[in-house]
Amino acid sequence: MPMPSPVPSSIGASLPAMQDIRSAGSSILTSAGLAAFKETLGTAQQQFAAVEHDLDEARKISELDTSKYRSWADGWLLRRILKRRFAQIQAKAEESQAAQQELETQLELSRLHTQFEMPDGVAKAFSRFADDFTACTHSKRIWDNVAYRATNRLAERTVANRAVDLKPVKFGSRQCGIIQTPMSLPYLENANGGDIYIYPGFIVYHASATNYALIEFADVELKVERINFHEEKGVPDDATQIGTTWAKTNKDGSPDRRFKDNYPIPVMQYAQLTLKSAAGLNEEYILSNVVATEAVEQAWQALREAVKQGV
Repeated sequence: MPMPSPVPSSIGASLPAMQDIRSAGSSILTSAGLAAFKETLGTAQQQFAAVEHDLDEARKISELDTSKYRSWADGWLLRRILKRRFAQIQAKAEESQAAQQELETQLELSRLHTQFEMPDGVAKAFSRFADDFTACTHSKRIWDNVAYRATNRLAERTVANRAVDLKPVKFGSRQCGIIQTPMSLPYLENANGGDIYIYPGFIVYHASATNYALIEFADVELKVERINFHEEKGVPDDATQIGTTWAKTNKDGSPDRRFKDNYPIPVMQYAQLTLKSAAGLNEEYILSNVVATEAVEQAWQALREAVKQGV
């Protein structure tokens, strides 16, 4: 069983370098079966970006024209003396507002609205997964493990076999960019790569508006494992403490009495969630709520099987 600890603030030169935990580039992560959909999505994004640019310009023009019209309309002298000029300013403001409204309509139409027609079994499995994932998002601690190294247990006087570099992240539900759906989607924030969104049937690795990958469920392994963790930054109240170790230990785990400032460290049981694919998806998270995270794994397996069976 892995027993990681946070990376110490001072690491000796003789210790091994940290190894990154990150996914491959999004250009190679897309599943073969989703390549055509990604191409369609890319075209839609180009159209969206072009309309969005035009809309930004139209809003600036409309704001200027409307502001000028209002300044004349609120006055008394100019709009009565220069009636023809005032009428021209009014018409120009109305034209600018109409152009803005037309582009706003085009922008909405250029979004890729996706309606998922799911078999009953898949719909139920996805609903269960979304519910269990929501419970998991309430874990008091959620970290993205971005790097690790093996410890030198003798030199570092520790019983932990792995040092890790953890970044706090969030799990939640929201929409993903241009792919519009009737529901919010489970997502996993990624500290050193694209955020991960889970749709009914595939995963989106979303690094940016134009840099993303689409991955089929069949290509993704989601696994959860219980780990023991040396917690030096406060104990979350939704985790279980299973023991105590020391900042400096002997081989048998007892405190090394040669260090006067030696202090006890709680050993916590956390959940380690990994997402991997043969094409290079490689993400690792650590969560404090073990039971909730294990429920996500079970729901994922059921959802993956339902999609595979198509029922």
